[in-house]
Amino acid sequence: MHVFKLYGHFLIVYFKTLVEYRLSFFMDILIQFTTYGSTYLGIWMVMNRFETIGGWNYEEVIFLYSLNLMSYGICSLFLWSPMRYLQHAVQHGEFDGILIKPLNPMVHLICRQFNQHFIGHILLSGGVLIYCFRNLDISWTWLNSGYFLLAIAGGVFIQGALLIISGAMSFWFVKSNAFTDTMIYGFRGFLDYPITIYNKWIQIFLTFVIPYAFVNFYPAQYFLAKESTGLFHPVFQFATPLIGLLLMLLSWVIWTQGVNKYQSVGS
Repeated sequence: MHVFKLYGHFLIVYFKTLVEYRLSFFMDILIQFTTYGSTYLGIWMVMNRFETIGGWNYEEVIFLYSLNLMSYGICSLFLWSPMRYLQHAVQHGEFDGILIKPLNPMVHLICRQFNQHFIGHILLSGGVLIYCFRNLDISWTWLNSGYFLLAIAGGVFIQGALLIISGAMSFWFVKSNAFTDTMIYGFRGFLDYPITIYNKWIQIFLTFVIPYAFVNFYPAQYFLAKESTGLFHPVFQFATPLIGLLLMLLSWVIWTQGVNKYQSVGS
C-alpha cells in the first residue's frame, strides 16, 4: 500500500510538470494517434483489396489489432521507459544508486519514470474497440464482459513480462536494446493479422515460445466465435489470464537473478 501511495505522489508531481508544457504533452499524444492511425489505415487498405484475410473481415482484424495495442499501451505506460533505460543504467554504473535506495529496484525504476506517450495508444485503441463493439455481433453477457477485462489484464501481463525480460537481459549482455527491439517490434508485428495466415511453425513459436498469440488472437477467437484450427486446442481461448500470470512470474525470477548477478562497473 505504501508503494502505491508513493507512486500516486510521483504521478501527481509528474503531471504537474507536464501541464507546464501543454502543447508538447498533447503533441506527443497526437503523434501516437497519427502513427498508429496510419497502421489502421494500412489494414483498411489491405482489407479493402482482399475483403477477408484467413476468414477475418475488416472489423474483426482491427478488433484483433486493438486488443494488442491496448494491452501494449497500458503496460508501456509504466514499463517501457524503465526497461529501456536499464541498459544505460547498467552500462554507466547508475544502477548502483538504485540498489542503495530503500525501495525494491524494480519499484524504484517504475516510480522514477512514466511515459505519457502511450496514453495515445490507449485512447486510440479504446475508441476503435468501441467501434468494433457496435459493429460486431458479440454477445456482451456479464460472463463475456468479465472475461474481456481478464483478457486485457492477461495481455498487459504478457507484454509487460516480455518488456521486463528484455530489460533484464542488460544484466548479462549490457547492451540489450537491440534484443528489446526484436522482441517488442519484431515479433509483435505478427499480431497485426490472425496468426492462422502464417506458417505452422510461426504459429507454434507465437504460442509456445514467445506467447504473443495469447495477447489478442486466442481471446479474439472466443469473442468472435471463430473455430479453432486442428493445430491448437480450443481451451487456448481462455488461457490468456493464466499465461499472463505465469509469464509475469517467470519475468520476476529472471529479473531477480539478473539483479543478483549485477556487478558494478566501478565508475
